[in-house]
Amino acid sequence: MLLLTMGAALLGAALGSTHAQNSAPIPAPRAQSARATTVPGSGATFTVQGVPLPSGFRHAFALALNNKGHVLFVAHKGAQARADDGDVLHLWTGDTPRALPLPRGFKTGELASSVGRSCLADDGRIAMNTFLGQGALFYSGGRFTPIAFPNLDIFIQNCAPDLSAVASDLNTAQSYLWTPTTGEVRQGTFEGVNDINRAGQFVADIALQRAEGTFTVDRKQWQPKFINEAGLVLGEDVAGDGATLYLWPAGEKQPTQVQRPAGTEAVFPQDLNEKGQALVGYLDDQFVYTHATRTYRPIRVTGWKLQVVLALNDQGWVLAQATQTGQKAVRTVLLKPK
Repeated sequence: MLLLTMGAALLGAALGSTHAQNSAPIPAPRAQSARATTVPGSGATFTVQGVPLPSGFRHAFALALNNKGHVLFVAHKGAQARADDGDVLHLWTGDTPRALPLPRGFKTGELASSVGRSCLADDGRIAMNTFLGQGALFYSGGRFTPIAFPNLDIFIQNCAPDLSAVASDLNTAQSYLWTPTTGEVRQGTFEGVNDINRAGQFVADIALQRAEGTFTVDRKQWQPKFINEAGLVLGEDVAGDGATLYLWPAGEKQPTQVQRPAGTEAVFPQDLNEKGQALVGYLDDQFVYTHATRTYRPIRVTGWKLQVVLALNDQGWVLAQATQTGQKAVRTVLLKPK
């Protein structure tokens, strides 16, 4: 409890006080990109485990993954893979998926929207966006309750392992911190906060904060997107051309550019786990990057066509959506390294 309280206080102070005036520029990245190895080969590198479709449903849209391999997804009954208000939220923990009805009046037609991110903690609690002017929800103890953000255009961007969440106003980029233990919502100074960890360290479009202090971001170079419990920061080119990744481990004096995978035209970060592994890619080229070895492992499967990869857990499992060869049904799947 002390850690949670201190983390929330630290982030609240950083987002909402004079830290913006006392921050220093992030040190410039190293002049030369760090070399990275792409694992060679052409065969499947991951196995595919399909999340069971609930009875009566034909498609499943993935939402969130935790470290136990539990999956939050939306099931759809229609023949076409188009979300509608007949969709039903489900949680899969290894057996038959369990339906999670939303509160009365909440619709399910846009739960799988790509704006923001929904979060599934290892203890089964959920923080999720609902869209359609309905606001975000918190699931705990078998029931959903609304998160008291100031308006309905505020969307969760990411969560720490304890489910503390950062959110942004879609219209103004105003940032907010939500703490699940108290339900408190704090307004921040920095715009566009992207991620936090349990210590309250955060990364935003224009700033980041770690144990070393609060830093302003040179948006002409790169933009931080993720931070893990060890303080490792993962970011991308601000230019948006996907030329390289940027990583800044805690304790190092400056960020490092990392070459993109061999044979690719671009690379963008999509998730970061606590093992220092990142889910990255562009279009049909997807990889798990391990910073300790500076190695890209291609994500290749047989018998399925991947549509999108969404999340990476600490076991190195990847949450994705895919269609099986010869079939049209969109499925939620877990990819596990071979």
